[in-house]
Amino acid sequence: MELLFPAKCPVCGTILLRNEKGICGVCRTRLPIVTEPCCRHCGKPVASLEQEYCPDCSGRKSALEQGTALWVYTDSMKRAIGDLKYRGCLADGKFYGTELLAHKYNMLQLWGPDCIVPVPLHWRRRWYRGFNQAACIAEVIGEGTGIPVIEDALLRVRYTSPQKGLDHRRRRDNVKNAFVINAARQQELSAYRRVLMVDDIYTTGATLEACGSTLREAGVEKVYFICLCIGSAC
Repeated sequence: MELLFPAKCPVCGTILLRNEKGICGVCRTRLPIVTEPCCRHCGKPVASLEQEYCPDCSGRKSALEQGTALWVYTDSMKRAIGDLKYRGCLADGKFYGTELLAHKYNMLQLWGPDCIVPVPLHWRRRWYRGFNQAACIAEVIGEGTGIPVIEDALLRVRYTSPQKGLDHRRRRDNVKNAFVINAARQQELSAYRRVLMVDDIYTTGATLEACGSTLREAGVEKVYFICLCIGSAC
């Protein structure tokens, strides 16, 4: 099977050597991992240690307690996540979830979420792709931490336009009233007070804010989030 379907690097697409796990050695050294200084609320890289919050989070009331991301959203990561989302590279989802666990396990333990909820896709987009990439990543995190995953806790009831290319106000308006609690999961969700949301990319946070507001209105006390990539405020 390895001869017929050799494992490939999710970032550059080259065939992995036997001693390479998940990603090639070259890309491993080049992955743009988020480091300090970063926003204390969303984890976005900022210009200096004196800057506590990025422009998007500064002075803004948020439904989200705190969040973090692993990599800066560069052109190479844009292509890699595009392969996961649009070309069905599901094996990459396991790699990304494993990387998040390896780098963010201590933060997840500090937050202590009771359950994990992936950001949902609209049923039409879910049907077209055949999977939800956020749910694939969430399942890996759930398996590694023992935290239950409720994939369909939230439903996306409006078919929204892609957020790409929209400014902050239009992103917020685009996802307004787009999410509801799944009535079939209402009772199960009510037992949890701390929820970890999972998504692939964080830019202005409009989508996660909309999801977080819906969860808070349902009685969740604290909503955290973790993403693969995040934009930079620098």
